[in-house]
Amino acid sequence: MTELYEHPCCTDAELPAVTISRRSLLWRTAAIGGGVVAGGLALPGLAHAAPSVYNPFSAYAVTGTWQEHLNRGSLGGIDYGMGVGTALTACGAGTIQNIPYNGTGGHTVTIHHGGGWRSQYLHLSQFLLGEGTSVASGAIVGRSGGAAGADGSGSSTGPHVHWHMIDPNGTRVNPLGYVNSPGPGPNPGSSSEGVILQEIAQAGGYTGPVDGVPGANTWRGVQQAVKGYGYTGPVDGVPGAGTYAGMQRLAQKGGYSGPVDGALGVNSWKGLQTVLRGFGYGGPIDGIPGANTYAALQRLAKLGGYTGPIDGVLGGNSWRGVQQVVKGYGYTGPIDGAPGVNTYAALQRMAQKGGYAGPVDGIPGPNTWAALGRLI
Repeated sequence: MTELYEHPCCTDAELPAVTISRRSLLWRTAAIGGGVVAGGLALPGLAHAAPSVYNPFSAYAVTGTWQEHLNRGSLGGIDYGMGVGTALTACGAGTIQNIPYNGTGGHTVTIHHGGGWRSQYLHLSQFLLGEGTSVASGAIVGRSGGAAGADGSGSSTGPHVHWHMIDPNGTRVNPLGYVNSPGPGPNPGSSSEGVILQEIAQAGGYTGPVDGVPGANTWRGVQQAVKGYGYTGPVDGVPGAGTYAGMQRLAQKGGYSGPVDGALGVNSWKGLQTVLRGFGYGGPIDGIPGANTYAALQRLAKLGGYTGPIDGVLGGNSWRGVQQVVKGYGYTGPIDGAPGVNTYAALQRMAQKGGYAGPVDGIPGPNTWAALGRLI
């Protein structure tokens, strides 16, 4: 699962070198206040700090070490064996650059972290994000490839991903020497798990596509869903002003801008109907709730553990589910689109409503995803 000798063309799938005059170089160095002019040369000042990165491939076997790459004449990299189509997550926050048919590297995605630092994944089977997309650490940026002879595989002889970083001087460096973050937690490994997340995220105001490729906006919606909407009362199936105030905060995700006073009026219901589009409501946004609105509310209530019929008749069990949704699942962190252990732990608490009986440790596995799938 190695690639052949990598010609410099795929080192820097990066940007082409920019030629500047000696005078310009000296001026720019002085202008940033970081250089010292000595003997007619500009000496570098303080280097840009390395970005915060984690190893998104730690669960996969290393099939080619950094030294093995150097030994065969490569500029360096680490290979991780994985099946074609595996979701590749960003090792750190940054901006996406897609480079198709990048020499021996094949389809390559570059994550520009800032300060001249870049990470590159080689031999992709699929790009997933548009050029210039901003991503949080842990966002899915593409799918692995590497099958010999496959489109985008470059010189790869077997399924894997090749990972390296590039420092501000344009030199490849071993990313494992820069890992300084525990990472955002395990990401969904399949598109079906991504769909689960996006459908949960709709309860948090996510309005993007349900395409199985969760990004920062999906995660913001998920975080809002597991954080809830400020309801702190009992989950007793008896709605009151507190429940309705929580629903008004939910309605804000659908454009409601009125007071949060626990009195559901036409505008509150318009906001709710807009949110409930993600739960099968296809009627008009008229602020007049009927059976179709209530049926969609019951589908939303499934995220709170409701298991009854979707019949548009709100009873005590329906309301318990709604109350649980507006109460949330104990997440108290920021709505920043960067999932961490606390986000995943809250998802596991949600999964308990779907029969999950494992630990709440912030490390979701197949049982967590299966339980979440039952909820939606």
